[in-house]
Amino acid sequence: MKRYALLIIPLSLLGYCSRELPQQNTVAGLMTIQKHILPEVVNPGATSFVSVLLANGTADSVRLEIFRQSETSPFASYGLFDDGGNIHPDDGDQVAYDGYFSQNILWPGEGGASIYRWRFVATDVSGQVSEPLEATVASRKNSPPVLLAVQAPDSLPSGFAGELQFVAHVSDSNGTEDIATVKYAAYQENALNFEGSLEYVSDGVYVAKMNRLFAIGKKGAYDLQFKAYDKSGGQSEIISKQVTIGNAAPQLLDFVHADSVQLPEEGKMVAFLITVRLDDDQTLADVKEVKLEWKKPDGTYSLNSPFDLYDNGLPWNDDFQGWDNGWRGDEKAGDGIYSITGIFDPAQPLGNYELTFYARDFAGNSSERITRVIALHPREGN
Repeated sequence: MKRYALLIIPLSLLGYCSRELPQQNTVAGLMTIQKHILPEVVNPGATSFVSVLLANGTADSVRLEIFRQSETSPFASYGLFDDGGNIHPDDGDQVAYDGYFSQNILWPGEGGASIYRWRFVATDVSGQVSEPLEATVASRKNSPPVLLAVQAPDSLPSGFAGELQFVAHVSDSNGTEDIATVKYAAYQENALNFEGSLEYVSDGVYVAKMNRLFAIGKKGAYDLQFKAYDKSGGQSEIISKQVTIGNAAPQLLDFVHADSVQLPEEGKMVAFLITVRLDDDQTLADVKEVKLEWKKPDGTYSLNSPFDLYDNGLPWNDDFQGWDNGWRGDEKAGDGIYSITGIFDPAQPLGNYELTFYARDFAGNSSERITRVIALHPREGN
C-alpha cells in the first residue's frame, strides 16, 4: 500500500485582500482561550505544533488567523481541532474532546526576519464567538543550534563527595539568546532510563550539577545523549558520552532487640521492639524497603513473613490498629532506624526464632542478609 505524507497548508492566503476584520458577536466570560503550546519563533518551511485550551465552552474548532505587523487583514488562516487525530489525522491532537485544540502548522514564511500577530478565536454551534487570544510570534530563517562540546565525568562513584558536572557549549546562528534548552537522555540497552536538563550559566555554556543524590535509583553504564534546542524547534546533532554510575547496596548496621523472651501467661501477649540502623551511600532516600523474615523453631515461617520495618515515627497499638499502614513502633521518623514490634502469644512454640534482615534500594541492590536469634523460653515455674 502506498503511503502519502500530508502537509497542513494555510486555509487561505489573504495577503492580497484589503477587507477589514469581520465584526462578530462575542459573549464575555462564556468561552475563553488559553495558551498551551505556542512557539516564540517559527522557521519558514518548517512545521510547528500549536495547541490552545478552550475553557468555559464548547466549539467544533478554533480558528487561527495570522497578521503581518500593522495590517488588519490576515496573511494566513488555520483550523485547530480537538479530535484526537481521528477526523484530521495530521493535526497532532492527542486526546479527543479534552478541550485542547491542536494543529501542525507548516509555516509558509517570507524572506527576512518578521514579526506576526497570531489571533485565536473559537465559535460555538450557536455562532457565539470567544474572546480572542493574541500572541506575537517571530519568523526568521533559522539554522539549528550547534552543540560544540560536552564534558562529563567517565564515572560517578557510589556516594561521591561534593559536586560533579555535565557541561555543554552551544552556538546558534541567531545568537545564543535563541537557544531554548539543552537536555540529556540516558539509555541502557537502547531503552530510555532517565533524562534531565542543563541550566544556562553564561554565553553558550550550560551546566547540570550533581551530588550523590543523583544516583538514587540508578546504577551501571549509561549512554548519555546531549542535544540543544532553539526557540523555533531546531535541534542540534547529538553528542554522546558514556558514563558509569556507581550505587552500592544499603548496609545493615546496628541491631537492637531482646535476646530472649519469656512465654506469656494464658490470655496475654508479650511485645518488644526490634530495630536495625541503615546506611546508604546515596542517603536513605534510596532505600526502598527493609524486610524481616521470621522463622519458627519448627522450621516454618510466621504468617505474613517477611514483614516490613519502618522509619516513620509511628507507634505500635496493642489493638493492632494501623498495623497494615506502618504503625509498628518506630520512635523517630527519618533517623535511619527501622523498626517493628515483635509479639509472642502463649500458643507459640518454645525455642530459638531466627530473624533474617535485609534491605533493597531503588537501584535494585540488596543488602547482605543478616540473621539474628531470639529465644522463647518457658515461664518460670513451668
